[in-house]
Amino acid sequence: MLATVYGDVHDIGKNLVKTILSNNGYEVIDLGKQVPAETIISKAVEVNADAIGLSALLVSTSKQMPLVINELQRRGLKFPVLIGGAAINERFGRRILCTDADELYAPGVFYCKDAFEGLAAMEALSDPETRAAALQKIKEESEFEFSRSFSSTPAEVNTKKSTVSPAPFIPQPAQWGVHVVQQMPLEAVFKHLAKNDLFRLSWGAKNTHGEEWVKLLAEYEARLAAMCKQAIAEKWLNPRGVYGFWPAQVEGEDLLVYDPATLKAAKPSVLAKFHFPRQKAQENLSLADYFMPVESGKMDTVAFQVVTVGQAATDRFDRLQAAGDYSEAYFTHGLAVQTAEAAADYLHEHVRREMGIPAGQGKRYSWGYPAIPELEDHTRVFQLLPAEKELGMHLTSAYQMVPEQSTVAIIIHHPEAKYFNTGESRVEQLMKG
Repeated sequence: MLATVYGDVHDIGKNLVKTILSNNGYEVIDLGKQVPAETIISKAVEVNADAIGLSALLVSTSKQMPLVINELQRRGLKFPVLIGGAAINERFGRRILCTDADELYAPGVFYCKDAFEGLAAMEALSDPETRAAALQKIKEESEFEFSRSFSSTPAEVNTKKSTVSPAPFIPQPAQWGVHVVQQMPLEAVFKHLAKNDLFRLSWGAKNTHGEEWVKLLAEYEARLAAMCKQAIAEKWLNPRGVYGFWPAQVEGEDLLVYDPATLKAAKPSVLAKFHFPRQKAQENLSLADYFMPVESGKMDTVAFQVVTVGQAATDRFDRLQAAGDYSEAYFTHGLAVQTAEAAADYLHEHVRREMGIPAGQGKRYSWGYPAIPELEDHTRVFQLLPAEKELGMHLTSAYQMVPEQSTVAIIIHHPEAKYFNTGESRVEQLMKG
């Protein structure tokens, strides 16, 4: 078997898969994390793999899975694909079995919730009789899933634009442009930790309830207190960030971000352009609706931020992995991911204060999520904010951030701003439920 991982990884699950498969006679080739699709496919062809394994921790990287399936189908390759990780579920696996050409990927896509299901899938694929039965089962499940999920989709959708009113007040920051935060106080950042997300999502307790949850919660609280104290002493979490404010307007669904130095010109210079997709039903929302249009003659304000907890967290995780301490590595990775989110919330709060807007106003949106699903805009944010120079970050060929425990966001001040799903692409449909 060829086990590969694309993007953000549930590495403990990956190592359990490697161990269990190796102990049962399978050769596992681990290509690492944040691996381009072409590398995965090329290696599978080179070694004539029995299967490809993909794992994702975050929703944004799980979107690469259907892209891999579609590329395998386009090339006529016959590798079964095993998928897993915290960001996906069985329904997701049933959906990506059907490619963009509305054809089932014949070699099969098998969702494995843990290492033991991965082994069971490989055992089924190794025998011609059980292989046929397994493929028939997922085919039927996929057909049922699509009939259940999309049979009630209306044939016609409303294409009218939303009725969002102009913002009654446009904040004016004291200074346009970039601001660098070289050090955030870790004790203060920890106060922004979303413990429920940490314990249930990042530390794997999402299906724990009742007395078992009460007991585990006490254990996790104690572990968190100890790890926070350790992180402060050893400095393996180092939250830093860059943020900035720019004048902006919209043209259609495009946000035009202007060079502040050219505001007095007849036609200000555009530094970056971001396209925001629109809902095709519901309230017909687009993030573009929350900004002043060019034809209004009024200039609006937009903020962007990039946050990371630094490379030291990844280095610690890698050392623990190499030493075979998979449990501690797992908890390290989870805390680092959630600390990055906490740091983003901490900086977001600061940005609100500088914009002079209340705590409940000024929504933060990240690319790869429902309102703005495409990650490519990360490159435009990195052109505006010096994340590479100041934070030591870079983007992969799939527009993922390195270090991976990092976040990128746009902050929109409009008081009516809300979170919504554009539902604009089939990939978005795949990510539902």
